[in-house]
Amino acid sequence: MAVLKILAIKLRSLGDTVLMTAPLIELFKKYPQSQMDAVILDSWSPLLENMPGIHEIIGFDRPQDRLARTRALVRLAFSLRKKKYDWVINFHASPSSATLAFATGAQTRSIHFHGHRHKNRYSTVQIPGKGTLKPIIERDMDTLRALGMHVPAGRLPHITLHSTETEVTRDYLNKLGMQDPILGISLGASRPTKIWPIERFAALAIEWCQQTNGSVFTVAGPDEEHLIQEFLKWVDEHLRITRIEPKVRAEIRMRIAAAHQLSIRKLAAVLSQVSVLAGNDSGPKHLAVAVNTPTVTLFGPEHPFEWHPYPENRHPYLFIESLSCRRDAEPGMPPWCGLVACKLEEHKCMRQIGVESVLTHCVQVAK
Repeated sequence: MAVLKILAIKLRSLGDTVLMTAPLIELFKKYPQSQMDAVILDSWSPLLENMPGIHEIIGFDRPQDRLARTRALVRLAFSLRKKKYDWVINFHASPSSATLAFATGAQTRSIHFHGHRHKNRYSTVQIPGKGTLKPIIERDMDTLRALGMHVPAGRLPHITLHSTETEVTRDYLNKLGMQDPILGISLGASRPTKIWPIERFAALAIEWCQQTNGSVFTVAGPDEEHLIQEFLKWVDEHLRITRIEPKVRAEIRMRIAAAHQLSIRKLAAVLSQVSVLAGNDSGPKHLAVAVNTPTVTLFGPEHPFEWHPYPENRHPYLFIESLSCRRDAEPGMPPWCGLVACKLEEHKCMRQIGVESVLTHCVQVAK
């Protein structure tokens, strides 16, 4: 019997949502005639625009207040139930999103709680590999494998851009004076301890301009304007004390730009035009991969195994191994530190990563 209606759910962060595109692509390949809808956070819903196989993108605006959030989920559940889905697939479940999947009334539900100790509540199928340490994208794929699909390892996310989006973005970068090769820099992360020192990003930007005669476009999230300001301050400071002659300093400064208020699709389009993206382990890294741009990722408190499921020849990373201060992981899990601020160890997981090493990797993989 053909599957007629499929609902995919993932109410997670930017990076999680980008990664979701890989299993959605596999679903469309297997069931091209089916109607496939997706429930994701409203902030990220533009990411799935123009994606083959997606019939309806249902954005959920999650209220901060717990009671308001519960009411919003109940309203969403009632509207989804009316659609009479055959399958509901919850790629990275939380208690609330699993309840939402159950409330749709679908008879077949593949619901995957990624936590090794969490049961896959309300799932009607058994998720293979439960409790096995895997990259995040493979855990998402296991949610499809539970439905009998054969999905080879190594699939990558993909965001579909209009040709007009890339053309407009290229014009935008040209007007800013960005000349190839362009180094993209992503400053932000989910917590401060995952951020490489901002002064080193500034030094990286200047050295890139000097070595490649290219330019730098730096991005940060809507709530990270302070990181942009700090970055530009350090750029000016590094240039002030350098021995480069004043005319060359001014030329370099003109080739370093920054933005923090780009829409999510504009950000994707910008990342599609840079030669390489250097940044912390965060959403823009996954977005760059999804628009086929090489990346260089700087990992500090968290091990890359789960959150960097990409080929290292095109997406290398830097990570200082064997630091005893990463003490928060459960037995048998990769080393991990959950600190928001690091004072005792002076953030050595990030500070031991040097500018020259990052620059070398960026030059090597730049397209």
